[in-house]
Order: sequence, then C-alpha cells, then structure tokens
Amino acid sequence: MSRLRLRGTRTAGSTRDRILLYTLVPLGLFLFALGFIGARTGLTVVPFDPHHIGTQATGLVLAFIGLSHWK
Repeated sequence: MSRLRLRGTRTAGSTRDRILLYTLVPLGLFLFALGFIGARTGLTVVPFDPHHIGTQATGLVLAFIGLSHWK
C-alpha cells in the first residue's frame, strides 16, 4: 500500500505549544473562577470590572486560546 496521509492529524506539539497550553489554560480558568466567585459573593476582585463580566470573558478567551495549542 502506498503512503496515505490521514486528514485531521496534527504534528507533534512544539515547546512553544506546551508553554502556551500549560500557562494560558490555568490562568484563564483562574480568572474565570475569580469572576464567577466575585459575581456570586459581591466581592470586587478587579476594581475596573465591578460586574465581573470582563474577568469571566477574558478568562474563557485565555483558556480557549491555550486549549487551541493542544497537540
């Protein structure tokens, strides 16, 4: 049989991918958790975001960017 390339396969992750994965995902989840806890308890963690929507959205965006580097 000839060499066939499978569609959807990815190359091995580089060091840069691993660094982004292991830093952005925990940071994003931490920010999301801070925003969620702050919204539930009324504590203002970030002074310029009293409604905690920006903190939660930023946390989710960072986590998804980190997860996109999972190879």
